[in-house]
Amino acid sequence: MSVIDISDPELFLQRGLQLLQMGQYAEALMTFDEILQRCPNRADIWYHRGMALYELKRYPAALESFDLALNIAPKVPVIYNYRGMTLFEMERYEEAIASYQAATRLRPDYHQAWYNQGNAAEKLGDLQTALDCFERTIALNPEYSKAWFNRGILFAKMGRYEEAIASFDQTVAQRPNFAKAWYNRANLLNQLKRYEEALSSYDWLLSLRSNDSAIWYNRGNVLQRLGHYEEAIASYDEALQLNPAMYEAWYNRGNSLDQLGRYEEAIESYRQALRLNPDLCAAWYNWGTTLHRSGRYETALECYDQAIALMPDFGRAWYSRGVALRKLGRYEEAIESCDRALAIQADFAEAWYCRGVALGHLGQNDAAIESYDRAVKLQPQFYLAWYRRGTALSHLGKHADAVTSFDHALQIKPDFPDAQARRRLALQSCQGEQVIASERLDEATSDSDNMLDSIFFNVPQAPSDTD
Repeated sequence: MSVIDISDPELFLQRGLQLLQMGQYAEALMTFDEILQRCPNRADIWYHRGMALYELKRYPAALESFDLALNIAPKVPVIYNYRGMTLFEMERYEEAIASYQAATRLRPDYHQAWYNQGNAAEKLGDLQTALDCFERTIALNPEYSKAWFNRGILFAKMGRYEEAIASFDQTVAQRPNFAKAWYNRANLLNQLKRYEEALSSYDWLLSLRSNDSAIWYNRGNVLQRLGHYEEAIASYDEALQLNPAMYEAWYNRGNSLDQLGRYEEAIESYRQALRLNPDLCAAWYNWGTTLHRSGRYETALECYDQAIALMPDFGRAWYSRGVALRKLGRYEEAIESCDRALAIQADFAEAWYCRGVALGHLGQNDAAIESYDRAVKLQPQFYLAWYRRGTALSHLGKHADAVTSFDHALQIKPDFPDAQARRRLALQSCQGEQVIASERLDEATSDSDNMLDSIFFNVPQAPSDTD
């Protein structure tokens, strides 16, 4: 390759800068190298050469070029800033911060250097320092949208969600098409259960990036939480059309179908999710609950067992397994399954209830009542537990207590025909017992009177003094 004739270094410097601006970094680097052969003490050339190397991702060589520039001109803030950016890319964050600080000491209003320092501090986990740097950047340049955006990211990491949303609001006010800001804003609103606002953000985002499966998926999740299951399914379908391997979308699509009672379609959706991710415990469990709801208890048990194999401490799966076993009349196994659930979560009122029902079917009514007592202590509004407790008390002949238990159930759920009927029967039994008790009392009173008469009329004579 022939050496360029550099009769006018300034002219070739302009050529190099134009190449740099046009993104032709390799050509720009060649130009700067040619100039440096004639002018090795030009700090500005070493600096621009470093910029070209930086864009080519040749970071060690870029760092060397910036250091040579600073040896010649040690008080140029922009060189320190680019040097810091190079160290940042090399993951030498503490050195990067030192370089940014050198830039801001020389030029306190250098907002880009403050911003870059914030990024490096965030990488080191120093969130407060990072936040201070972004705040300083915004104070110097309120329209610097990248600082607003990164400020929002920091606030989200710090759990300060409302401030994060406000920061993203400022970002999109300045850059309405900043998709990442809209996305983060929507996700935070979703997390805060502000679903309608989240939905609006996702909809706007889709006007910018309609081919993003993650946006369609998250939009579906919001619609599902709002109870708009048909729309949620449509959103998941869009996500799956773009990314058929998104098992999360198959799973949540199944959940929406299940809510609509479209059980066969839900099962197929869960099957697709598990084909892509066989270890998705939640899908095994929800598949089981869908089968359960459609009365296929044996197959539901298989799904619950798969979920438990993946997560042995999945208390709700043990409980649901117990319910299925109870429905199949396998009461001892149902009790064992509920006991496993309760060993994991002792305050699981539904598991105590299920255990009580199974014990009742085995005729162990005293033990059943103990389980119901635990259930209603944990969940006083658990009307089914009060009802079943009353039934067990009736079986034990404790009809007055049964009436009280049925009354509790009916206070919670007045339109409970079974409880009303059982209460009437228990009340009749109570009244019958009172009649029998009254008759027995009358008989006992008559016998007592006769006994008293006998004693009164047969009092022995007091012995005489002579006897």
